[in-house]
Amino acid sequence: MVTLDFVPKVGGIAAHVYELSRAMVRLGHSVMVLTRRVEGIPDSENLDGMEVRRIRLWGSAPFYGISTDRAIRGFMKTFSPDCVHVHGMAPLEWLRPLPVPLVYTNHTSGYLARVRKGGLRRMFFLRRHLKRPDLILAPSQELLEIPFSVPGLLRYVPNGVDSERYRFNPADREAVRRDLGFLPEHRVGILTRRMVEKNGVIFFAKAAFYLKADENLRFILVGDGPEAEAVKGLLSQHFRDRFVMTGSLRHEKILPYYSAADFAVLPSLMEATSISGLEAMAFGLPLVGTRVGGIPDLIEEGQTGLLCEPADPRSLAEAILRLQTLDMKAMGVAGRRRVEGEFDWLRIGEKTLAAYKEV
Repeated sequence: MVTLDFVPKVGGIAAHVYELSRAMVRLGHSVMVLTRRVEGIPDSENLDGMEVRRIRLWGSAPFYGISTDRAIRGFMKTFSPDCVHVHGMAPLEWLRPLPVPLVYTNHTSGYLARVRKGGLRRMFFLRRHLKRPDLILAPSQELLEIPFSVPGLLRYVPNGVDSERYRFNPADREAVRRDLGFLPEHRVGILTRRMVEKNGVIFFAKAAFYLKADENLRFILVGDGPEAEAVKGLLSQHFRDRFVMTGSLRHEKILPYYSAADFAVLPSLMEATSISGLEAMAFGLPLVGTRVGGIPDLIEEGQTGLLCEPADPRSLAEAILRLQTLDMKAMGVAGRRRVEGEFDWLRIGEKTLAAYKEV
């Protein structure tokens, strides 16, 4: 596994690579993760059965590929992998042909933004990078929509969640709600999102104008980013004293907040199979999410949650208010059941292995 983002960094790619690698180990395979050096973390360690090697990356982003290319070739001499699986575009930049199959997971909305912007230079480099993998995986069908032909196989494999680790904890619910001053009659929504443009949190903050009449609604926002102050300002106008912003938290610190909540909100403008959405479902929470990317793959309308239009505060507010009139507990049970059947990381590991075997 080759990735710039890995634990302890917080984020979707970091979580995906860690959980997929751990699932591969549990399925009986040997895994090495090659990632960037983090201050205070050993450069070489065994983490949950996987070998982790952290290297120094030289220069700026376009040259990261040179560092990773050299490191891959060095470690291949001792590790002898059956395939190399790259996560994210940067490691492909300068990667030379390998003697084993190259697998690439197209994770991010950055790819979608690049396609939408177009331009000869941008599309030239995109073609150059995507002609290299023997297999391209993506956690949403939208991310497999490549506007030109590529030689590699294309396969949809969603993100996953550890359904044993992520489950409702009544003690956490009681403790968190008490600490935050929430009453039994309060219905609590949670957003675990980085506050950047693609995640649409600013539109949730604008939706507060349409939600303010419901006195029992409360919200927990976990995450930080460049839009955090604007989000706080809007919520303070219409929802003062009815929301909590925790800032960025390490992943294990987030889990008790899921137990404290009654539903989760995904206001994204771009999204793959949302890991935070899957985590919320594993805790038995129904979802309100936008009709973008992989979110409709999670939300069965009226069964595990409700869908709304992206970048539309009124549509988002209407879905949140409608959810309050439905049996949220039953919807949460249906979501939990779906996670166990379709999205547990062991199942995702099995699907990924089946794709590996095709090449």
